Amino acid sequence: MYIQMAFRNLKRNGIRTSLAIVGIIIGVMAVASIGIFGANLKATVLSNFQNITDEVLVYPAYSAHVRHGIATTSGITYIDKRTAERIVRLPYVKDYAFVKSTFTTVKYKNTVFGTTVYGMDENSVKKMFNLKSGSFRLLGSCIVGYNLADRLNLRVGSKLDINGHVFRVSGILKEAGARFDVNPNNAIIVSLRDFDRIFNLKGYSFIIVWVKSLKDVQLFKESVDKTINSREKKVDVFELKIIIDQINKTFNFVSNFLMAIAGVSLLVAGVSILNIMLMSTMERTKEIGVMMAIGAYRTTILKLFLLEALILGLIGSVIGAVLSLLGGYAVDMAILHSIKYLFSLNTVFYMLEGMFFGLLTTLISGFYPAWKASKLEPLEALRYE
Repeated sequence: MYIQMAFRNLKRNGIRTSLAIVGIIIGVMAVASIGIFGANLKATVLSNFQNITDEVLVYPAYSAHVRHGIATTSGITYIDKRTAERIVRLPYVKDYAFVKSTFTTVKYKNTVFGTTVYGMDENSVKKMFNLKSGSFRLLGSCIVGYNLADRLNLRVGSKLDINGHVFRVSGILKEAGARFDVNPNNAIIVSLRDFDRIFNLKGYSFIIVWVKSLKDVQLFKESVDKTINSREKKVDVFELKIIIDQINKTFNFVSNFLMAIAGVSLLVAGVSILNIMLMSTMERTKEIGVMMAIGAYRTTILKLFLLEALILGLIGSVIGAVLSLLGGYAVDMAILHSIKYLFSLNTVFYMLEGMFFGLLTTLISGFYPAWKASKLEPLEALRYE
């Protein structure tokens, strides 16, 4: 009976009711769509780093500081081979890659440019990167990154002069996403032996270590401190999992901030419902008086008005949640050019979250008018014009 009465009362002014529902739809759709897009954007970005959670970078304990206004450096500038061998023999190491690097000038035909040159072994390059063309052969040859090859129009067989040593391009890498270890897109990779022949670097610039499992990351760091850094700090250990955690925190903050902005539209919808319910209370004052005169309880009046607000919120929230899926689809296609992560549990979560806040807004907005209606005195209500 209450539901029939609530629908009847809402139908009395269909335009006003429809506008209130539209406000809820827009608010719920905005909150849920932004939440869906934020989750999909985070998943897309994190997918580029999904293979680095078990990766640890070991750098020489090199530091720079300013003293009396003069920049000075201290510490170790490279990892010597004996220390490197001790590190990779630790029990938590599954695989590793020794890396040497420097920035230098390279000549191609009549073009001279600056770029990073890495020294690595073939197996490490095969493990970390994919080829666009050519082969992974390194000894006496070099491999170039996608962007560098594209910019200079390099092909397999092209000759590069690196610090007076000529190398043929044996392979061109596919374009790689963002990396925190070796950034190959604008770089050249040579073998460790050739790197020593060109630059005569005494040790390694850094070591990439893959541990056996995530739980071994901390154990590896502790083991390095005990065995390598016990007397003198020779190396710093940087776990890439920290980057994933920071990305998660940043995206969560940005997503919550954007959802809070979108929540303003829900606030506007709530004010609209508050206004509608107050006007409805004033228009139906005499009706409320009649209901009380024939025995209706104050709690009955309260429930009736709250039910009307709940119906408004339920209709608007459900429609808004469904439309948010379309909104998320449109935004994902426009910005991410992919809907790979659209149909996931995160999407369902944000749709339900949008519905929850939509219903909560309508109930909070409808409570005061409902309470005011239930507090009317029957005689005064019957005399109201």
